[in-house]
Amino acid sequence: MAYIFSDIPANMARFCANKPIHFIVSTVLFACVAYLAIIDQYIETEYSNSLQSINFYKNSSSDDWNLVSSSSDLENYTNNVVNHLYVTPLKFKGKTDSLPSFQGLLKSNNEDHDGYVLTDYLLSSSDLPSVLENENGDLFKLRSTNNKIGKYFGYFKTLSKRFLNLIKGAEPFDIILVAIAYLAMWFTFFQLFYEMKKIGSNFWLAFGSLLSSCFAFLFALAATTEILKIKVPLVSLSEGLPFLVATIGFKHKLAFTAPVLDALNSNSKKDISDIIADVVKSKTAIPLIRDQLIISASFLICSFLIKNFYGLRNFCILSAIILAVDLLFTFTFYAAILSLKAQIFKVHREIELRQALEEDGISYNVAQDVAQHSINSKGIFKHNRSIVGFKIVMLVGFLGLHFFALGTSWLYDDSADFTSNLTDSPNISNVIIDSIKNLPSGNVLLTLLPLKVYRQATTLSEIEHYIVTIFSKLSTAISDPLISKFLFMIAGISVAINIYLLNVARFHLHSITRSKTGVSSFPSSSANTTTTANTAASSASIASPIEGATSVEKKKRTRRRSKKKSDKPVEQTTVVTTAASLLHGDNVKVGQIIEDTNSTAEDSSNEFTELTTTDELSKRSLDELVDILKAGNVKECNNAEVLELVVEGKLPLYALEKQLNDKLRAVVVRRQAIATFADAPVLLTEKLPYKGYDYDRVFGACCENVIGYIPIPLGVAGPIIIDGKAYHIPVATTEGCLVASTMRGCKAINLGGGVQTVLTADGMTRGPCVQFPDLIRAGKAKTWLDSEEGQKKMKAAFNSTSRFARLQHIKTAIAGDLLYIRFKTTTGDAMGMNMISKGVEHSLQCMVEDFGFEDMIVISLSGNYCTDKKAAAINWIEGRGKSIVASADIPAETVQKVLKSDVDALVDLNISKNLIGSALAGAVGGFNAHAANLLTAVFIATGQDPAQNVESSNCMTLMKKLPNGDLRISVSMPSIEVGTIGGGTVLDPQGAMLELLGIRGPHPTVPGSNARQLAKIVASAVLASELSLCSALAAGHLVQSHMQHNRKAPAPGGAAATVATAAVTATHISAPITEKRTVNDVERLKEGSKICIRS
Repeated sequence: MAYIFSDIPANMARFCANKPIHFIVSTVLFACVAYLAIIDQYIETEYSNSLQSINFYKNSSSDDWNLVSSSSDLENYTNNVVNHLYVTPLKFKGKTDSLPSFQGLLKSNNEDHDGYVLTDYLLSSSDLPSVLENENGDLFKLRSTNNKIGKYFGYFKTLSKRFLNLIKGAEPFDIILVAIAYLAMWFTFFQLFYEMKKIGSNFWLAFGSLLSSCFAFLFALAATTEILKIKVPLVSLSEGLPFLVATIGFKHKLAFTAPVLDALNSNSKKDISDIIADVVKSKTAIPLIRDQLIISASFLICSFLIKNFYGLRNFCILSAIILAVDLLFTFTFYAAILSLKAQIFKVHREIELRQALEEDGISYNVAQDVAQHSINSKGIFKHNRSIVGFKIVMLVGFLGLHFFALGTSWLYDDSADFTSNLTDSPNISNVIIDSIKNLPSGNVLLTLLPLKVYRQATTLSEIEHYIVTIFSKLSTAISDPLISKFLFMIAGISVAINIYLLNVARFHLHSITRSKTGVSSFPSSSANTTTTANTAASSASIASPIEGATSVEKKKRTRRRSKKKSDKPVEQTTVVTTAASLLHGDNVKVGQIIEDTNSTAEDSSNEFTELTTTDELSKRSLDELVDILKAGNVKECNNAEVLELVVEGKLPLYALEKQLNDKLRAVVVRRQAIATFADAPVLLTEKLPYKGYDYDRVFGACCENVIGYIPIPLGVAGPIIIDGKAYHIPVATTEGCLVASTMRGCKAINLGGGVQTVLTADGMTRGPCVQFPDLIRAGKAKTWLDSEEGQKKMKAAFNSTSRFARLQHIKTAIAGDLLYIRFKTTTGDAMGMNMISKGVEHSLQCMVEDFGFEDMIVISLSGNYCTDKKAAAINWIEGRGKSIVASADIPAETVQKVLKSDVDALVDLNISKNLIGSALAGAVGGFNAHAANLLTAVFIATGQDPAQNVESSNCMTLMKKLPNGDLRISVSMPSIEVGTIGGGTVLDPQGAMLELLGIRGPHPTVPGSNARQLAKIVASAVLASELSLCSALAAGHLVQSHMQHNRKAPAPGGAAATVATAAVTATHISAPITEKRTVNDVERLKEGSKICIRS
């Protein structure tokens, strides 16, 4: 049973999520079929007679007119008729009381029509005048179709009439009950959108839920009517559906959506269809099926108990079928909608991220690779303002289709303009009878045709006329047999192309997911998992660093030729490097060999990069190698030959990646070359690691002439509560006690309720220097740039260069004939230096070419007026990057028990050290204890530019004692320069730390939010470290903590080994505080004063 109720729905959900477009299109087509199957019974039966003619018959011997109700009677009368007359009622609608007239018009005072036209032939619209004019010159135009726009007063009037007719004779209690049901139904709809918004979707999932339920209703109604032959009256539907919607609601859709979104957000590496299937199987299938079965069974039981109530019994059966079909559609159709939206979102986010990285100066290949591997489902289905216009156009088009093409409306009965309104009575107007008396006597058959309407010509009606004409032409074209088949074929091709493109995108995302989960260590080379005979032969003989090579002469010694190569084709094999070969070729110790049990075919394909001996390698002559280089086929050479080209100066070191088309192999060859040039055999070992790194992201983005990477210890401080949310802060450092001290600060801050942060400004700056022929021209340029016109034009020029960078304002300064222009710009989630430089360059070009400053000369794109990577008061005063203020209140008890200090001592120390001491030293923005310490460690861990710690570390630490005795500490940091895309954030380790913080990549809905949040996290971490260090200084524990955690203890037996220490807690950092300093404390401080330490 568990398989039936869990595995089968999960498999259905997986299938539909795997092919969402297929299933959605198929479901829509079948829903159209179901709609057409029931429309004849529920709509056509109500209005089929509204546009038909009505026939009356009068015998020559009688004055009575008889209504002809059957087709057989009509046929008999037609054969015996002497006179067959046709009456066409006319109605003139407009704001004037003066009606037009024409020859043959019989005017009438009937409220439903204003006149008739009596003819002895069938009158068509073409026989009537298309335009009539009254005495006042007002024009009336004949309406040829039953579509209209405007006159909404008439719509509501018709709606009110129909509503009044329905409630006539009904009991007041019934009316109130039905009204409450309708209100509850609309409340349920609004509640659905509200609940979906809370879990992450502003529109599409709620709309998909409604669409799924509507389709379920259509299928259930068609099944009940066509298969079970059970007719549910229209009145029962109109009264019962609001109760059904209000009582059942969409809780099952919400119960299905919430865990799916949580799974998508928490596991972006897994395939979307597998995520949905897992959620269905483990969480939603059995509860939803159980609940829906209970409710459906209740409806069926009620239908058996109330057999005498025909309408209610049939509605209960329909309700049970609706619930069953709706549940089926939840696991299929709605799952397909979830999958489609998730896949489109991921592709869209990848494109946006790639464009943002390219604008920040990252090369296309690196940007593409980072975008492919950095897709995060967090924020999936969030509102996207770029599609608001599409939604509006879609809704307007849909309504327009109903107004003009389908001839239907939800608000009014459009056919009322065209019915004869004589269907309720067999009596005929006296005007018509008087006109018939003038005709020869005999049997008369009178046919009353549908009403023809003339509407007064206004501006609105003229607009309507043109719109109706367009839609009418389109409708005519679509109804053409040839064109309709052609359009159907085009629609099929379009659907097929969309399915193909989505499958390509899904395969692309699936390959990304596989590479994320460790299937491939080097994604860019994933295709090269097999080798041909030639490449295998050459790969087997690739060189590696030469053991003991200390000069070029040693490189040129004669080497033994390799054994004769086999002529047999080389089969695809997995290269296995044994421990012996590693020891011989790489000079690696046995203890350094780690067997990778999860190695893949791709790892095997890269084995040629291993450092092996070169004694047995064959090497061609230098001239031959130069010819190969000129032909662009260096990658066909082995490592020894490539090294020969580098050593002889034929191939530059920086060109290895381009020539070899393999980043890892270029690193290996470059290490060999530098070992030779610098006489550094250490590069032939693995003391400097190089393996297992994604160099595709380094090349063109982070570093050049790469020979490896430097591992730095990474710690985690926290959790620390920032604006009500807990964060674990990554700290990359080689300084002992830094992480432990920050941990203590985090603990104290959390006990006080956490950190509160405020963003006061956000704008990266670039300050170019330009020169003019004289001071007057420089002054005019400054005045123009400071003016509203200049700011406006420069903003337009600057903003045209980027989708993300937006110029805020320009600040200018003049020195002689030199003008310094400081651009301040928002740059989204990128740090933005490259982005803003591009905009500045274009703006200066526009000043020269378009804004009348042809004599301006650009001295430098950066005139140190930014100011970047240098201490400057302008950054401290004006701000640069993100300006953050972070504050926390620390209870006095926490200061004593956790920080082992005193509030008064902390306040005094802060004033004496951070304020007065820094002022005496002439500090610029350095009014803190060690803000740069933790800021730089977080910068390194999260891929920021470490050099920008100079201005980013501008910080003022303030402390004061609150009236209740607690401590309030704050840091003001006006120039934190951070970003979550571009630069070092493209590297996987640094990107992983941003993901730890929940801010990797660009924010999905609010550009710049992730970078601003990172700045708040940095400021909060600095606050914690400032609090802990100042507490240690105030209590005199700084030296003791450094001695405790940074000194090595001798290993047993005298060996100089490093002792692994346990994790440091807050209580290990400092000793308990005492009210008075003891003699031991004084002696300890004297001893510590002899040690040079950094505060």
